[in-house]
Amino acid sequence: MTTVIYTEVLQAGVLIAGGLSLLYYALDAVGGLSRLWLLLPEENLHLFQPTSHNEFPWTTVIFGMPFISIWYWCTDQNVVQRVLAAKSVAHARAGCLVAAYLKILPPLIMVIPGMIACALFT
Repeated sequence: MTTVIYTEVLQAGVLIAGGLSLLYYALDAVGGLSRLWLLLPEENLHLFQPTSHNEFPWTTVIFGMPFISIWYWCTDQNVVQRVLAAKSVAHARAGCLVAAYLKILPPLIMVIPGMIACALFT
């Protein structure tokens, strides 16, 4: 189990470094965050769209995202395995906090580069 943990820590470091470098180069290509907001259509800057929106109405955000979030945070097999394999309750709690901080990164390393791609290629 120790080898698996070290491998996952190494892989996480490589993936985070790659994602952050992609974010840096993408922001450089678009001209920074302030230029990105100017290039994107106004519709792409709001999470809550009107109910008449064909792809992503606000009802999806309110009624759909809580179920996805519960699955993502509470039944993610990696998190559950790490908590059950922890040496103590304190280690389990600390592991959950580290995982929570790492899960803050996806908007930076996935969503913003996607918004940049939308601004550059549409």
